[in-house]
Amino acid sequence: MGITARFLFPAFLPALLLGGCTPGVNLSGAGPSREASACARSGGFLDVRGRRQTPICVHPYGDAGKACTTGTDCEGKCIAGRSGDGALPEAGTAATGLCQADDRLFGCYAEVEDGKARPALCVD
Repeated sequence: MGITARFLFPAFLPALLLGGCTPGVNLSGAGPSREASACARSGGFLDVRGRRQTPICVHPYGDAGKACTTGTDCEGKCIAGRSGDGALPEAGTAATGLCQADDRLFGCYAEVEDGKARPALCVD
């Protein structure tokens, strides 16, 4: 082993070892298209959402955007509207909302039950 190889090999050894720790790549292409087909058959579509930014199957609700005052008014949840500055209503205050758009709700929101805002929560 030459002098250059003797010094370079130890320097690159960690990179070579850690290279095996990367996630595998799906080269077949069958995974996402199979998932998309199954999702479409169930009435949904694939969308990238949430912190992980991975494709998930999303099913839209038929009453999306309808005005509501409680969860039973909607297929999903009744989501409180935001004020002009984007703030959510305080828990317990009078509120109206809109029916959620689909079954994959991400971000910060407050539900409306019996005309009052519930405590806000964030889903990512």
